[in-house]
Amino acid sequence: MSTLISDIDAISELTLKIMQTVIAKNDQVKVFEDVDSGPIGLAAALSDFFQISSVLESGQQALDSEQINEFTDYGLHLLDGLAQMVRRLDIMDQRENLARVYASIGLWLARQNATLENLEGIADGFAYIANGLNDQKELATICHQMGEVIEAVSESKAMDQDRSSPWRPWRVLNLNAGITATRSLDPQLMEQTFDALGRRLPYDMPGFIADGKRQMIMQNVPDEVKEVMDRYAEKWPANAVH
Repeated sequence: MSTLISDIDAISELTLKIMQTVIAKNDQVKVFEDVDSGPIGLAAALSDFFQISSVLESGQQALDSEQINEFTDYGLHLLDGLAQMVRRLDIMDQRENLARVYASIGLWLARQNATLENLEGIADGFAYIANGLNDQKELATICHQMGEVIEAVSESKAMDQDRSSPWRPWRVLNLNAGITATRSLDPQLMEQTFDALGRRLPYDMPGFIADGKRQMIMQNVPDEVKEVMDRYAEKWPANAVH
């Protein structure tokens, strides 16, 4: 599993690769027949989006906060359209590429000072990538990157008022950051991430820490990592109500 792409032109190239696969498959099965709303129309819109993104990255043009947020919503809407086509056409071999595009563009937008409202594809992308990593340094890196994206999430999403779905993207993104920090076996990163998680999802912390401790019983982990888990288990006991 490869990690994220920081360069917008490289993100564009990977998106184009997915788009080409979609167009080729659709030419065979004819699921989307309308030119404007089908793969060809989407490809043109994505091309425009990435051209503007490249200009922004170069510093030749700047957008104010309202404009960058509108641009962000538009770009993520286009990617959602691409993801829907990948699913409808059952192109399973593009799932990893799509995950990399979503997570990479989420990080790129966060670094453009955008406010993120549409999180579903980004959260799923990070989860897919993190689950495929085993190297501790790569896990630490992806955790830091998730942290950057989390910081860019809109205040309305971060308030997490609607908790009806356990799969809501805000919760998925934050819990995966916590899991990734734990798997990195970096005590300092674990502490930083757990403290942030306690502020954002306090009602999930007892179960999260208890599950982490259960996982560590079956693994040979450094004592300092166990000490972190024990300390947070005392702070967030499994039988506590938050």
